[in-house]
Amino acid sequence: MDIYQLRYFLAVVETRNFSRAAERVFVSQPTLSAGIKKLETDLGVVLINRGTRNITLTDAGLRFLPRARTVIYECNAAKQEASVKTSSHRLKIGIHRIIPIPHLAALLADFKTAHPDVQIALKEGSVEQLQSWLADGRIDLAISVPPIESEKIQFERLLKTKWVLAVSKSHSFAGRSSIPLKQLDRLDFIHRSHCITETETTRTFAKESVNPHIVFRTDEDAKALDLVSAGIGFCMLPDILSAPGITHIPVDGVSIHRTFGLLWHQDQENKLVDAFRLFATSHKWKPPRSATANLEWAR
Repeated sequence: MDIYQLRYFLAVVETRNFSRAAERVFVSQPTLSAGIKKLETDLGVVLINRGTRNITLTDAGLRFLPRARTVIYECNAAKQEASVKTSSHRLKIGIHRIIPIPHLAALLADFKTAHPDVQIALKEGSVEQLQSWLADGRIDLAISVPPIESEKIQFERLLKTKWVLAVSKSHSFAGRSSIPLKQLDRLDFIHRSHCITETETTRTFAKESVNPHIVFRTDEDAKALDLVSAGIGFCMLPDILSAPGITHIPVDGVSIHRTFGLLWHQDQENKLVDAFRLFATSHKWKPPRSATANLEWAR
């Protein structure tokens, strides 16, 4: 039993006509008829009732039909999978959740354009998780804050971000160059519960006896930004986080910064990791404030 015989058989079933079936599989009608006859001989049963007008399947043909379809389906699937170009390289990148997705997406898109054969896998986690995954080889590199006491984890600076007050562009504060911390007392705030500087920010506010009114607590930056943009409340966040309808204002008395960069294990250095480092370090993570277009790239 050959694959071409099954294709002839299925063509007859689908067209209910030997002539049309022969046209579908691009052979002559005698060739198709001979192929089906040989199939029936090999199986030892008659599959098709050859009437003068209607072509129907015998009981054996009805039992054989689903098997024939399965075999052809699997053959087609195998052929398709074999013809698909597989990635010759895989790069596993860990990301700290504070890194804005638009910034990361722009970086990855540019990298994929230059390295189309590289398959990228992303894994989001905390500082501790990212460092553990690097040590275990579960990721090749990470974008996060500097490592915590590890001699083998290498670090390369990408950007420094400062915590600022995010307000709606329609608010009266929006036009100010800065604002005293004490002026934030009793004002409505959106609390980012996952913020890596939460403890430091809370202590800074408490030291100056500033007690904001918490309107909403969330661990999702998109929700916090939407609420601020709508004027529901203010928010303390890194200046790398932004959205339409929001402006950043430095707060006098608040000096909180974090440095972000690339982390990788010194035992896992390779050409692919080096190539990504080159793209990441040339990426303009903070575009000029006046820029409204997409992020530019340094080549």
